[in-house]
Amino acid sequence: MIALEASVEDHGGVAAQVLVLGGGFGGLFSAVAVSRWLRGRARVVLVDRNDFFLFTPLLYDVVTGRLRPHHVARPLRRLLSRSVEFVQAGVEEVDLYQHRVRTDRGPLSYDFLVLALGSVPNFYGVPGAEEHALRFKWLPDALRLRQCVLDRVTRGPGEAVRVVVVGAGCTGVELSVGLHDWVRRLGRARLSVLEAMPQLLCPMDPRLMRATVRALRSRDIEVRLGTVVEEVRAEAVVVRSGGARELVPADLVVWTAGVQANPLVRQLPVELGPGGRVLVTSTLQLPSFPEVLSLGDVAACPDQAGVYLPATAQVAVQQAAAAARALVALVEGRTPQAFRYRRKGEVLGLGRMGAVAEAFGVRLVGLPAWLVASLVHLVRLPDWGDRAAVAWEWAKDAVGLGRPASREDEP
Repeated sequence: MIALEASVEDHGGVAAQVLVLGGGFGGLFSAVAVSRWLRGRARVVLVDRNDFFLFTPLLYDVVTGRLRPHHVARPLRRLLSRSVEFVQAGVEEVDLYQHRVRTDRGPLSYDFLVLALGSVPNFYGVPGAEEHALRFKWLPDALRLRQCVLDRVTRGPGEAVRVVVVGAGCTGVELSVGLHDWVRRLGRARLSVLEAMPQLLCPMDPRLMRATVRALRSRDIEVRLGTVVEEVRAEAVVVRSGGARELVPADLVVWTAGVQANPLVRQLPVELGPGGRVLVTSTLQLPSFPEVLSLGDVAACPDQAGVYLPATAQVAVQQAAAAARALVALVEGRTPQAFRYRRKGEVLGLGRMGAVAEAFGVRLVGLPAWLVASLVHLVRLPDWGDRAAVAWEWAKDAVGLGRPASREDEP
């Protein structure tokens, strides 16, 4: 039993208890904001299985060694204000009718609930994918991928290591370029990127996407669009392209083909949208449970045109601020305002000193785009200490003084 199970009336007269499930972009930023805006009027508790916040946009830099794990995994207790209580526990069940959450450390009660439980890889039922493909979602995935590459590349002279990346969204593209540039310093490798759709799945101007394809192919990275993965085997991938089946040899298969909402939400008595995400109103509330808000990868939230927003950090951060404002309104007995997503642009890293970027209608390629992309990531990092440390590592790498790409240099 966790001590927080006591009713809100027992908490020094605090009017409301706000429980935030998930310590990612949506959960962390909403908890910090609502605790600041409702200081003294609500008790804010954040629950997560891990005791750290993971800055996922830079996870590929951990694989390549440009950054160390502590640069992207920051202690939650350090990032949360003193007015937010942190409980490290795994969420097992959410009872929306009784306002109770069961965790592996005991039950918790709430007056208002924020569902920010994130997502998991989506293998789309492809045979062998879950068993043979490497995930690229969490910090242990990045460390495992780095170790697997090191094990194969540094075995000694021989044939090039064959790496197949499934999924040509932003994650797959950035990871492919990073792997190529890193492995080139270690040994030989052949990289292929497979994508079922006829174009890259990065929400950017088509001209920037064509520039991205050229950047990939200039590195001899094979880009195969319109190629459907039908099966993943221990040392190969079975694909279908143009009606023909083909066996693509692979020493390593990395799965970046998409995500789905945390399976926990399937237990809830609510309607689910694409990717198993919870359908929410324009104010991020659950239609039948207005005291519950959902955001980030676990929420199916349409934009002004009725198109569901993507599961990105940019969306989650904006929703976090909107959710915090909605909670303030609910505590004060007011009607929350509708959430309006404002797309600020997209950035896509393409290795050292390279990127494409689009912001407010301006398109950039190369060094200017890389500077913009670096600035965007630095601004999104949660505190100034992290920004300074990451900027220093990038500066050393830019002038060739980064970490050596050797087997001894393991995470």
